[in-house]
Amino acid sequence: MRSFSALLFVVPFGLLTGGFSFPGANLLIVAILGGVFDSFVGTLLYMIALRTSPAHEVVPLANTAPFWGVVAAVVFLGEAPRLVSFAAAGLVIGGAYFLSSHRVRTGAPISRFGPWLALTAGAVWGIAEIAPTKYCLSHGMAASTYQLMVVLASGVGWGAFLLVRGGLRNLKRSRMGIGIAVLTGFTNLFLGWLLWLFALGRAPASLISPVRGVVVLFGFLASIFILKERPSRRSAIGVTLIIAGVTLVSIAW
Repeated sequence: MRSFSALLFVVPFGLLTGGFSFPGANLLIVAILGGVFDSFVGTLLYMIALRTSPAHEVVPLANTAPFWGVVAAVVFLGEAPRLVSFAAAGLVIGGAYFLSSHRVRTGAPISRFGPWLALTAGAVWGIAEIAPTKYCLSHGMAASTYQLMVVLASGVGWGAFLLVRGGLRNLKRSRMGIGIAVLTGFTNLFLGWLLWLFALGRAPASLISPVRGVVVLFGFLASIFILKERPSRRSAIGVTLIIAGVTLVSIAW
């Protein structure tokens, strides 16, 4: 639903702003892989983590993506590394350690694997949103084309997953669920990716990636005020360490 609703905006916007160009098979493959890992694999891990662990743990760990984005910019794109990245890594890892504790007062079933799935989702997102994206843009692929590949790859991935899980017959849905899917298809896969691609086209990846870390703070606060979760002291310490790590990278870069 998210991918289909995003296409309703991505295709008209792309056609109105210059159309879609296809510079070569190699770039298309890279773009498709980027879309599969970011909008399918990373999101799938994130959703599984949310079903098994509290949101105030999952959201900060999944949104360590800015740190992994800086790592990807250094390792895959050849941007200059800095000592501050290692300090930020220590803070992020420390935060992950504290958040791996499940001393929270909620009635939901809890899995000890949830936080690590969330951390893996963050790594997948951070690398997939930076390395293939910046590579394709810097080698001549139009932003509209890359976004189209991301949405199509996402739709194919989730469609295949749906078939494996039994197809439409076993699909649970509601009006509110469909509405949220359509809304997030617009805000995430269309508008969010559009702004992200414009930003990456105008600045180094290692400078843009850390800005994404603001999601950690808002996600943690939303889990408290909207979902009514009650984080433990260890969880609060973990979130603080992750925010400090992301902020440190943001300031230094």
